[in-house]
Amino acid sequence: MAVRKRGRTRPLALIGMLVLGAGVGAAILTLVLRTREPALLPAADPDLSIEVLNGCGTSGAGERVAMLLRGAGYRVDAIGNADHFHYHDDIVIARRVALKQAEPVARLLGRASVIEQRRTGHPYDITIVVGKVRPLAPESAGSPN
Repeated sequence: MAVRKRGRTRPLALIGMLVLGAGVGAAILTLVLRTREPALLPAADPDLSIEVLNGCGTSGAGERVAMLLRGAGYRVDAIGNADHFHYHDDIVIARRVALKQAEPVARLLGRASVIEQRRTGHPYDITIVVGKVRPLAPESAGSPN
């Protein structure tokens, strides 16, 4: 009659199951990541002159959007307040450029509307009005900008 040591087979089986589970998990993760489309954004145009205006009244909202744009390679030349703080959505306004040049900026922001509003002599190529839907700008006290 063969005598088995009970203490050794269970830890080895447990280790084997963990290794097998990790392998299966890694394979599934690899398949999921390969089938997802990458969120491709066109390269930023550093020659565009961008103005960011706080249209929601949340303190620091304009600065946060400017940091996002700068981090993506855009040049932000001005940050200020919009004419009022009742904008509900972000708006990207093509001032001195074609609508097509403003669309990548809107995609970077996520849910932004893009409009063309040509103005002769306007100092900026693109104006961004930051609306209330702004996950980058949590509500906080203080002066808006």
